[in-house]
Amino acid sequence: MTVSALARNAYHQSTRTTASPRAVERQLLSKLTTAIVVAQKNRKDDPAAFVRALGKNLEFWTVIATDVASENNQLPVELRSQLFYLFEFTQHYTRKLMSEDGKALDAEPLIEINQNIIRGLQGSEEAA
Repeated sequence: MTVSALARNAYHQSTRTTASPRAVERQLLSKLTTAIVVAQKNRKDDPAAFVRALGKNLEFWTVIATDVASENNQLPVELRSQLFYLFEFTQHYTRKLMSEDGKALDAEPLIEINQNIIRGLQGSEEAA
């Protein structure tokens, strides 16, 4: 392994250990959103990639919903309710997109939700 590869690996490991949970969530959501945008552009040529991107996004939102539904969650009740509502919408819309009826729809509403959450996570990170 080259010196630059070792340095890069060390940097990535320290980033992982020092990143806040919000930064990790923001980074993951950014990757998921980018995957949806790319898959949507190539939807006709690679519909399976589109379904995979939507599925991964739904997995993320399912984890969020499980977390905010927990009694141990420290977020304000109103914010927890709003996040759970976004999960419900995401779940419903994703299923619609994956159905035969959803071929005429696009993933823009899901992309917008994710981008808004990313901005919110970024703002809360800067405030901290």
